[in-house]
Amino acid sequence: MTIIRDLSIVPFGDYGWLASFENTADQISGALAANHAAQKLLNSGKFIDVTPAIASIAIRFNPETLAADDAKEMLHRAIEGAASDKTPAPRAHIDIPVLYGGEAGPDFDWLCAHAGFTAEKLIAAHTNAPYRVAMLGFAPGFAYLGPLAKPLQAPRLAEPRQSVPQGSVGVAGAFTGVYALSSPGGWRIIGRTPKRLFNKHARDPFVIRAGDEVRFSPITEEEFARLEATP
Repeated sequence: MTIIRDLSIVPFGDYGWLASFENTADQISGALAANHAAQKLLNSGKFIDVTPAIASIAIRFNPETLAADDAKEMLHRAIEGAASDKTPAPRAHIDIPVLYGGEAGPDFDWLCAHAGFTAEKLIAAHTNAPYRVAMLGFAPGFAYLGPLAKPLQAPRLAEPRQSVPQGSVGVAGAFTGVYALSSPGGWRIIGRTPKRLFNKHARDPFVIRAGDEVRFSPITEEEFARLEATP
């Protein structure tokens, strides 16, 4: 059960509402509650768009088919209901092989020094337990995963990189994340996966979705090259 306090719902554009909440038991449970509520709203078929985040949900509706007050009430009920429900089981369990350090992880050595860990200890800490996907954020398909062990938590780069390769695995604040596509980014990059996380020909082009469970496993350069070459 998720504890949600300070729930506020404000207009979001001409035909939308933005619900925000704070003081949840933790960020991951709050995000999972937001995902659960968003799925309920999507399943109703009454909304144009529903976008969950770590502690918020934005909705858009058609005023010709749904009154603004009714849309707001449905949003409120969905969040309150999701907070009372048990944490939903993961939609999928996804294994992600990662080559840590070197060219694949330009910030790996920095994070080792920051955490006071050897390379082996940092890899063990990052692969120790599965993560839940709290949300997909700032770039298409980018997965925010948690909870991240406190020693591995680190600030973003002072100046974001202009281009981060697809498959890069990084840390920032309380989360670890995976770049499904190449994009600019300021996360501390500690490794990269050869696993393809985007398929433009698939009905659901991104492999990872909110609420999934992800586990990382270390691989060698030879394994990386073999997996990258596999169709």
